[in-house]
Amino acid sequence: MGNMDKSALLVLHHYNNHANALLLKTAADLDITAFSSPSSPSHGSVQGELTHMVMVEFFFLARAEGKPVNPKDTPDEALTLEEIKLTFAQIADDRKRYLDWVTEEKLAEEITLPIRGKSFMLARWQCLAQALLHSAHHRGELSIVMTVLGHPLPTLDAIIQFVKESGQEWPWD
Repeated sequence: MGNMDKSALLVLHHYNNHANALLLKTAADLDITAFSSPSSPSHGSVQGELTHMVMVEFFFLARAEGKPVNPKDTPDEALTLEEIKLTFAQIADDRKRYLDWVTEEKLAEEITLPIRGKSFMLARWQCLAQALLHSAHHRGELSIVMTVLGHPLPTLDAIIQFVKESGQEWPWD
């Protein structure tokens, strides 16, 4: 497997922020029962799924930065939508700042990644890519869950963002 360079991580970072914003905007339309009731096959509810996503993004960014993460610091209960929005925004700012600072050499360095009592050696870029791709996976799950709840997500295809960022009009909005 090759390396993912900084520019590729920045593309994924920007797309992740865009897709998370669309997801959170749609989640804001859910009433508290739909938001917090069991509906997700992997994390209980939309609220549980979003809490999981934000905590995973936090964990992998912190590890890429070389910061220790104590699992006891993670919330015992699902976060509120406002807490999730604020945390996603803070992580996005921190990740952008880190990506602006970090060198390609630093991204390629292997670091220790503790997962469920085991340690793995992975490159920093792999930790960052994992966080971003993990969120994409769960947005797919939430697309199904939220559609069943009567609040389908807008299309999250990256091509739409690429077309719009290039100054072209996406004709199917």
